[in-house]
Amino acid sequence: MRRALSFKHPIYFNHLLIKITILIVLTVLALSLILNYSFKSYSISQLNSSNEKLMNQILQNALAINDYAKSFATSMFNGPDAANLMYGQDVQIIDILKSMRNTDIFLSSTPYMHSAYFYNGRSGTYYLIGPDTGIRTTMDILDHDFAHMIENPERIKSLTPIPRSIRFSEANAEKKIEVFSYILSEHFPNSKKVKNALIVNLRMDWIFNTLSSYKDTNSLEGSNILLLDSEGKVVTNSNSENKLFGVDLSAEPFVSEILASKQRSGFMIADYQNQSSVITYATYNSAPWTLVNITPYELIAKSIGKVKRTTLSIGLIIMILCTFSAFLLARNLYAPVRDLRYMARKLDYLQSENQDERNEFDYIASSLQSASHKLISLESFRKSNLSILKQNYLRDVILNNNSSEVNDETHFKEHGIVLNPKSRLVVVLFKIDHFSDFQAKYSLKDQTLMKYALQNIISEILYSSFPCETWDEGGDTIFALLNVEPDNSELQQSFSDIDEFKKLIREVQNVYTTYFKTGLSVFISHSGESLREGRRLFEEAVELSKYRMTFGHGSVLFQQEMDIDSLSEYNIDNELTTQFLEMLKKGRLDEACMLLNSLMKSLSNCSYNNIMFTLSHLSSSIFNAINLMEKNGTVLFALDFVSFDNRIKNMETLEQINAEFLKLIESIVLRMEQSRDEKSEIVALNAIKYIEVHYTDPSLTTNQVADQFNMTPAYLGKMFRQHASRSITDYISEVRLVKASELLKESAYNIDEIIDKIGWENKKYFFTLFKKRFGTTPTEYRLKSRLNEISKTER
Repeated sequence: MRRALSFKHPIYFNHLLIKITILIVLTVLALSLILNYSFKSYSISQLNSSNEKLMNQILQNALAINDYAKSFATSMFNGPDAANLMYGQDVQIIDILKSMRNTDIFLSSTPYMHSAYFYNGRSGTYYLIGPDTGIRTTMDILDHDFAHMIENPERIKSLTPIPRSIRFSEANAEKKIEVFSYILSEHFPNSKKVKNALIVNLRMDWIFNTLSSYKDTNSLEGSNILLLDSEGKVVTNSNSENKLFGVDLSAEPFVSEILASKQRSGFMIADYQNQSSVITYATYNSAPWTLVNITPYELIAKSIGKVKRTTLSIGLIIMILCTFSAFLLARNLYAPVRDLRYMARKLDYLQSENQDERNEFDYIASSLQSASHKLISLESFRKSNLSILKQNYLRDVILNNNSSEVNDETHFKEHGIVLNPKSRLVVVLFKIDHFSDFQAKYSLKDQTLMKYALQNIISEILYSSFPCETWDEGGDTIFALLNVEPDNSELQQSFSDIDEFKKLIREVQNVYTTYFKTGLSVFISHSGESLREGRRLFEEAVELSKYRMTFGHGSVLFQQEMDIDSLSEYNIDNELTTQFLEMLKKGRLDEACMLLNSLMKSLSNCSYNNIMFTLSHLSSSIFNAINLMEKNGTVLFALDFVSFDNRIKNMETLEQINAEFLKLIESIVLRMEQSRDEKSEIVALNAIKYIEVHYTDPSLTTNQVADQFNMTPAYLGKMFRQHASRSITDYISEVRLVKASELLKESAYNIDEIIDKIGWENKKYFFTLFKKRFGTTPTEYRLKSRLNEISKTER
């Protein structure tokens, strides 16, 4: 008999219901959003399309009246009354007034026109028609902008609408009116001066009145319509509260885009005055203006709000219906799972105590598979990780001294450990020599395999005599634990036993070196009574391994053969160290190396801590000395103490350390010699330059040159001779003799004058050295030089 569905327990049913419901809700929500977006986009598109049509119609009306204004101005310009005012000379005032009255009647017949001005260039007279009908001169006309255009005719653009703000009348000067001015003019022959001109001022109100006729439509409600010229300046706008006449909007991004657009009309969404707005525009290539409608987006959003609310309401109703359908669907889909869950209750004995019965599939799956899966997993893990598990367990027992398991042979057998925890124990530590080279030569995987091979070699060779287990401690270290038989437990009592053990160790070293070309150093602890002393024996072997530094690579050290406590507590020989540093500062390499070897030799019988302290002190002393030389400006070594100290600490033997120190000393002395040679060369070159400048000084001597460089004459002379291969005195004489030979060739000075010019004091000695240097007397040298020049000229 089936049990009724309980809504308190079935997790899968709840998950199924939730997932189906979420899927349906997301589908309906996505559909609603898509419909809402489509309706919204369609409404905006339709609204903007309607606005484009209206804007085109408004712009066409504006252009039609613009064309009418041009025709009106042309007709007035060609009329007889205009000719009488613009061309007439010595015309009777009655005729002028009659022409002005006729023109005023013609102007009043058109409601769009505000005023007209006639200019007679011969008389310099302005005739005003409109609110301020009258006659003016250049001095008293109030429309200074028009007068300025007459005086600067290059500003006049024929029949081009010019937006201007002028006085409404002279009687009401504070009131302004915005107009489009159309100008027609003629110039005197062969001159740029205006002969006559007509300006017609068209009221901008007609544009505003035209816009007002469309403003009541739904599409333009709440909008601000701007009329822009070709440069992006506002000509007029539909909102009279915004004083935008003449405002330059070309910096607005949407205005720049509209002016650059090649389309006659269009729309876009952009920000205007920090408010998102829908921009609709209309223009023509031949039109002087662009009509722009700016509608705040929030006003358009109101018009499509009803569509949005209707769409969301329909979506909500569909969602409610689908949610109920999801419940019915989930209930039907869950029925087979519910029946299977009740059948799985027969396997409850396979379940754990904490099994959650509400999770149907987990409960069913674990009932069928848990037992076999656990057995297979554990067996596979044990087989693949037996060696690692055994090593980790053995290491944990030794180092943590777990008293509950130290004497429990059962745990040892479970892990496959052959040691007897109650038998005597010896710890043997194997270290791979030249481990840094070993790491550089082999990859991490190869290193692991070679260390695993070493463990196998140790086990095979030692297991024939002793029960043995090994583990990899990491780095260059492998540990081996040996059970020593009771009758041979005290290895130190019989050197024959030690010799036999050494043979086994040497065999391990030879086999490993033969196959892997890598040396081993081995360190053997005392024997302990049982595994309980494993940690102490482990620490003994680790401490003993430090003395590979003094005994070298391939060493085999027994703790019982070596009394660490009896090693010398070496005190640093400060006198020997001082002598070594003095030899180093003086650059005496052989003496410094000999003293260093003495220092290293004295460390061979010291404790490890003393060795490391002495080496650290020695390296710091050397670097202090070279730092002092660098500060004094003697020489620049560019050596790094930290890297050198790290290299020393990572070296395995004193022999390697000694070689590194010797290498450091040689580099220091070599750099000192190079610096000394460089300095000597610089001093010698500067001395040569000084001599070549001051050779005319009769008192120039070696002492004077040495004083110039703050050196003793002997030291300067030594450096000079080393680089110039002659003494300073000889070089001074050579410079003077060469200069004398040049003067004999090129000048007309007599010999006494030449001797005086080169700073020579002893005339007789000069003749002696000159003949010795050039093989002839000064007079003969000059004669030969002249003859050579004559012969060259003849050739």
